[in-house]
Amino acid sequence: MNPPFDMTETGVREQQLADTIARLAESEALHRAIVATSLDCLIIVDGDGRVVDFNPAAERLFGYSRAEALGREIGALIVPEKYRAAHYAGMARYISTGVTSVIGKRVELEAMTRDGAMVPVELALADVSVGDTRFFTAHIRDLSAAKSAQLEIERQRESLYQKEKLAALGSLLSGVAHELNNPLSIVLGQAMMLREMIGRQANAFAGGQDFTDRAIRIETAANRCARVVKTFLAMARQRKAERNYVSIAKVVADAAELLSYSLKTSDVMVEIELEKGLPETFADADLIHQVLVNLIVNARQALEEKGGADRRIWLSATHERGNDAIVVHIRDNGGGIPSSIRNRIFDPFFTTKPQDHGTGIGLAVSRGLIEAHGGTLDLAIPQPDTGAEFVIRLPIAGKNGADIETVDNVSSHNAPVVRAQAHVLVVDDEPDLAELIAEIAGGLGYRTTVATSGHAAQRLISASELPIAAILCDIRMPDGDGPGLYDWLSANRPELMSRIGFVTGDTLGPSAGRFLARTGCPVIEKPFAPDDIARVLDTLIT
Repeated sequence: MNPPFDMTETGVREQQLADTIARLAESEALHRAIVATSLDCLIIVDGDGRVVDFNPAAERLFGYSRAEALGREIGALIVPEKYRAAHYAGMARYISTGVTSVIGKRVELEAMTRDGAMVPVELALADVSVGDTRFFTAHIRDLSAAKSAQLEIERQRESLYQKEKLAALGSLLSGVAHELNNPLSIVLGQAMMLREMIGRQANAFAGGQDFTDRAIRIETAANRCARVVKTFLAMARQRKAERNYVSIAKVVADAAELLSYSLKTSDVMVEIELEKGLPETFADADLIHQVLVNLIVNARQALEEKGGADRRIWLSATHERGNDAIVVHIRDNGGGIPSSIRNRIFDPFFTTKPQDHGTGIGLAVSRGLIEAHGGTLDLAIPQPDTGAEFVIRLPIAGKNGADIETVDNVSSHNAPVVRAQAHVLVVDDEPDLAELIAEIAGGLGYRTTVATSGHAAQRLISASELPIAAILCDIRMPDGDGPGLYDWLSANRPELMSRIGFVTGDTLGPSAGRFLARTGCPVIEKPFAPDDIARVLDTLIT
């Protein structure tokens, strides 16, 4: 006889089963909520590599809906083609041997979206097999924003590094310029005076014209050296140079013409396309010319390294009306610039040329000069099968040219003076340079006296009974400098404070710059021409 059926026990078991089912449902709901709300992509695949779960974050990143992804083979779905062979080999090795280089670790790699785009991601792959049923969970984090931020930090770090190197370069140039400008001033001034002297006596002796020609060559070479020094100073100062309204089209054509012989001997063809009616811009034509020459020379050298029969440089200038700018393109069909160094080519002293073929400052100087004009110099994004392309943008003169001050703001339209009655005191610790300035001033009709230091000038001024009409003084001198003499005048001869001008090669130095800004005294930068002396003396003597 069977025992009686216990309804109470059955009810308890049914309740326990119901509770278990409810807990499982809650657990499933919790799991689904965690997966659905995860900010990282969660993809679950089976032992065959087919997707069994695909959360909303994965949908957003990869562009597939969950329904589209389920059942798809993960390698074909998001693994870039170049990595698939390694992916399949690695999974097969893990399943057969348990050896892995990925599972249980965080690795950075690329994944592929639905439209074929490559996305940088961080992958954490876990084995979540249940019994004999194998599953893998991939936690994928999109690194696009982090990589962009990292690149921006690196860009800013490189920019700061470049500025620091330029600051160091500027400090170096200050001393170099001062040492070069004094002898350059002597060479240039003496060459000019020699040319004028020979010109006045050309008929007095044989070979006069030959001497004149030689003096002109010396003067030309000295002027060339002076332009180099002034170019470096303009870049290091990061301030505006002497400017006029300039036709960029003409500057481009002149640069190409200057290099035409060297380009021809290198078998380089140059094609120039200049938009008609280009507006003028307010710029220093010589500095823009130097930038263009530097970029064209770089292009020619790149083409020489490439070799081959077809070597071409394209120069163009257009009016970018949307930005109210003139845009100049310098492009070649050389080997281009490798992506690994594209963000370093404007760094001072960075160069890929042999040690005796480049200093690595040409592009840094060029960018500094263009930025000093309110413009930009950039390397264009490379196009397939092309070489390097540089793009210069300069603001149109009509937009802000009227607001731009020039370096030399000394007036040259003062009333004529009786020069024979004016006494000029020249103060410079370089005797040859002081005598040269005095000789130039004497040739203009002024009477002159020379002092070789600031303290010597103070003694002369205190003892002299002659009325001093103007003082031309160097800034840096060992025995009493220019600022010291100015302060002495303020205390002892205040009427002469408006009669002093400074002849210097050190306006780049911070102390000299602050002093000149504070006093507002006129400045002649070495190396100078006789006209510079005449202009400032006319300004000081009224």
